[in-house]
Amino acid sequence: MLYIPGRIPIIIHPAFWVFSALIGYVNSLSLLGTLVWIAVIFISVLFHEFGHALTAFCFKQKPRIELVALGGLTYHEGKRLKFGKQFLIVFNGPFFGFILFGIATFLLQYPALGQGNLGLILRLLQGINLFWTICNLLPVFPLDGGQLLRIILEAIWGVKGIKYSLITSIVIALVCSLLFFLMQGFFIGSLLFLLAFQSYDTYRKSRAMSSSDRNQKLHGLMEKIEATTDKKVAMDLCEKVRIQAKKGMIFNQATEYLAFLCLEQDLYKQAYDLLLPIQKEINIEALCLLHKAAFDQKEFSLVTQIGAQCFQSKPHPDIAIRNACASAALKEPTAAVGWLKTAVDEGVVNVESMLAKSIFDPIRQDPLFQELLDVLSKED
Repeated sequence: MLYIPGRIPIIIHPAFWVFSALIGYVNSLSLLGTLVWIAVIFISVLFHEFGHALTAFCFKQKPRIELVALGGLTYHEGKRLKFGKQFLIVFNGPFFGFILFGIATFLLQYPALGQGNLGLILRLLQGINLFWTICNLLPVFPLDGGQLLRIILEAIWGVKGIKYSLITSIVIALVCSLLFFLMQGFFIGSLLFLLAFQSYDTYRKSRAMSSSDRNQKLHGLMEKIEATTDKKVAMDLCEKVRIQAKKGMIFNQATEYLAFLCLEQDLYKQAYDLLLPIQKEINIEALCLLHKAAFDQKEFSLVTQIGAQCFQSKPHPDIAIRNACASAALKEPTAAVGWLKTAVDEGVVNVESMLAKSIFDPIRQDPLFQELLDVLSKED
């Protein structure tokens, strides 16, 4: 990874060079041609990202540029900007790319510059920047066109505008993907299909979004929560965020954090009561915590309901054992024995002593359970 310090720091990931080289080789089939393509892609992407970064810098933000596998990213930190300034920061990336296209087009008007290797480089610079400027303005996330659409719709409808822009992104990405597949442009078609899926995933996560998620004061409180080592202070701040937010993604984030703090203090009932109302909106780590808290509260139906998802994400023997115990308590011998076998495969110890617990009494006489006991006794 190459780091270039400065007012606008630049980070270049190795994957950027690799993908640029692949694109260059596929289009030139020569070492010299590959090097030329790498140089032109580097100049074009960096020029584009400076369009974003310089504009952000003018608005007293702290920008940084990262060149990654499939292009570049510009991040900027500072106070939340008005929609007009946000629009200009995003728009000036493609605009700078179009300027580079215009410079190459202007230079090609001179016969002396349009010939030989220099002419080839200028035409390549012209073609890449025109193509990328047009593609990048498609209203598809995370392209600049998708960001511009999001800014416009958010300015009109608020949080609902973000969701509308994501729906638009999904539809346009799928339509364009299909068109490129029909024209046998499989690489771009696949890329657009991937962007459609990413937009759908973002939309699914954004369904819980509310106006409080755009509140900078609440985000500041969350930063204080993550920075403090005092659990009591962290819990108080989490409650403050929850009270002020009332709903939304930042409300869920504060709730999850508070539930983890409760778990560390063996406050299972509190953790359960916090997470149950937002069960469908929490991340997998919090879902596994809910699984543990639900088992402690003997809410066995919930344990079995979310058990498979938890184990798939975190294949730990403790999760399998909780699933087995809950299934046994619910008189589901097939599921219980299946989870017990999974727990054994994951390396659980002292199986016999665990099976002697009263929670397995409802299925103790079941043939499947007896068969498992026989197998385990023979292994010993």
